[in-house]
Amino acid sequence: MNKGVVKTVIGCVAFMALLLGLLVHRILTPPDMTQQQMTEQGLFVYDVPRRFTDFTLKDFNGQPLTRQVFKDRWTLVFFGYTSCPDVCPTTLASIANFNKLLKAADAKAADKLQVLFISVDTFRDTPDKIKAYVQYFNPSYLGATGEYTELFNLAHQLNIAFAYQPGKDGQIDVSHSGEIALINPQGDFHGFFKSPPDPQKMLKTYRSMLLNWRHP
Repeated sequence: MNKGVVKTVIGCVAFMALLLGLLVHRILTPPDMTQQQMTEQGLFVYDVPRRFTDFTLKDFNGQPLTRQVFKDRWTLVFFGYTSCPDVCPTTLASIANFNKLLKAADAKAADKLQVLFISVDTFRDTPDKIKAYVQYFNPSYLGATGEYTELFNLAHQLNIAFAYQPGKDGQIDVSHSGEIALINPQGDFHGFFKSPPDPQKMLKTYRSMLLNWRHP
């Protein structure tokens, strides 16, 4: 009788361990999604990544920033401005949450991902303001701005629109689209996350994209 109980207990423990192992495996294994499924979940990936021309901006330390910043790392690029009342802070907060989720699920992938915030407010955003703004969300985030022509050409090639309009008291209002450009380690425009981003969906689609990506 005692032996039967022992065997039953051992069997139950083994079964529970199996279920736990399957659960952990499911959590740690990236979902293998089709391109259509990724699009439906908010990440559009181009069939062929798009090459864009070189550019020269200035980072928040006053140093030149060129396409070399993308070399050997995946990069999320978001265009906005520091006094943006809604889209910018919510989007950067979502990216920060996505970063935390990715680090917990795949620390190696998180280490290979960087975030670049580009201010299109050439009137008010100084390097110091940009640095304080982006590092509020994450100390590792990069920030930059530049001359209008450089900003416009880069944004246009990454399918980002922005414009200036007269505001109150002689101020300039800035409007911009909220997509997040995804640049691959070869420095090509790989795709984009639609606006508004959802951190959980970003995690699933990004990990699936990495799973299906083939290095040239």
